[in-house]
Amino acid sequence: MQLAKQYIPNDYEPNIYALWETSGALEPTGTGKPYSIIMPPPNANGNLHIGHALDMNLKDVLIRYHRMKGDDAVFIPGADHAGFETWVVYERELTKQGKSRFDFSRDQLYSQVWNFVQEKRGNMELQLRALGVSASWKHLTFTLDDKVINTVYDTFKKMWDDNLVYRGERIVNYCTEHQTSFADIEVEHKNEKGKLWKIASPTLDKIGEIIVATTRPETMLGDVAVAVHPDDERYKKLVGTRILLPIVDKEIPIIADEYVDMSYGTGAVKITPAHDPNDFEIAKRHDLPLESIISPEGKMINVPAQFLGLTPVEARARVLEALEALELRRGETEIEHAVGHCYKCGSVIEPMIKEQWFIKTQSLAQPAIDALKKEEITFYPASKRKELIAYLEQLKDWNISRQIPWGIPIPAFVNENDPKDWIFDTRTNEQSIVVNGTTYIREEDTFDTWFSSGQWPYIVTDYLTDGDLANYFPTDMMETGMDIMRAWVSRMIMLSL
Repeated sequence: MQLAKQYIPNDYEPNIYALWETSGALEPTGTGKPYSIIMPPPNANGNLHIGHALDMNLKDVLIRYHRMKGDDAVFIPGADHAGFETWVVYERELTKQGKSRFDFSRDQLYSQVWNFVQEKRGNMELQLRALGVSASWKHLTFTLDDKVINTVYDTFKKMWDDNLVYRGERIVNYCTEHQTSFADIEVEHKNEKGKLWKIASPTLDKIGEIIVATTRPETMLGDVAVAVHPDDERYKKLVGTRILLPIVDKEIPIIADEYVDMSYGTGAVKITPAHDPNDFEIAKRHDLPLESIISPEGKMINVPAQFLGLTPVEARARVLEALEALELRRGETEIEHAVGHCYKCGSVIEPMIKEQWFIKTQSLAQPAIDALKKEEITFYPASKRKELIAYLEQLKDWNISRQIPWGIPIPAFVNENDPKDWIFDTRTNEQSIVVNGTTYIREEDTFDTWFSSGQWPYIVTDYLTDGDLANYFPTDMMETGMDIMRAWVSRMIMLSL
């Protein structure tokens, strides 16, 4: 028999892999010391990329090494519905068809994306096999499998009962292009050149004025106060008085707050609590109103007629023109500052007030910090352990609401007559339910995918139900990129503990 002149992988490798798989060679043996690695589930919405070839190979080397040592090794595979990531891909498909998300109901969209993912998912799994990944395919978990959803709901209910979940009106990071909010960790900050404009507001007697410095003059249309530092001698006599907000012609107070940096700009800060997280905190301390002037669609609302319907960028130009006509511009300075962007479409993130579901993180983060400080988890390189501790020590409450139909629905219903009366219920396929004669309407939001994927280690091992792989939790090794250490690794540590 003459050898072929060249090696053609497809002539041999599919048969070899099929032999491995059908013979059970890739499954745990039940003998030897348990050793487990969970596969960070690749997105089920398309093909693998070159990074997966490296990523999967590094894990597979360890699995094969421990298997040959005689350990009871298992590489547990997964497929990710990829929430927002998949939603972005599918919205592009809708655009190609000349349609948008608003042409369909939430349930119609969910069904369409489900079918789309099922069509794409097989490619990814075949490509993992083509890489030779020695995963135990009988234990494959899809992130929308029943056992995933049931565990996520059980965790949410436990947090609900333990008073770790609340619904609150807070400033969120909002992408007006995709019309959904993001957790802080998902916002991509870029250094950009901009301007610091100085704007004068006259005192009520028209004798004096106070000058504020701002990078966003368009948001002055929603200002509710001007803040100065209580120790700033320049403004002490003005604290407690009122000024006339230009263009809007509305009286607003001058307040004192220690947050203000006396050395930055003019030392006087405009307060727009509905569109700035720091201003929001100041407003809470001083009992100031919240006045939203930018809609979820990224248009100006609740403003004078000449600004209605404009984008914030368009409104900025028109506001500056109006201030110039009123002779209230007092100069501008070129600056470089960090601006938040959507990590998918690149549009500027708009901070805005929305009612969202939050998880109190302090009691979850502290056990994780303690375990990390005791070096119960070994990091390579070791410096990353300190980075994760630093992140957890400053962690804020976690916004787990996403305004997209693709994902695990938040199992909550609101009283149709009382927006503060929410109940936990898993009948998320119903638009409304009746409890004790009261009608409750389904929450439209879905979970942040990091909430469900943060539970991945004990879901895929069926640890909580004492399943076949329960003795493989906790898992032995996680090899991943720095880009998801905070978003994923931190969540897995907190929720596992």
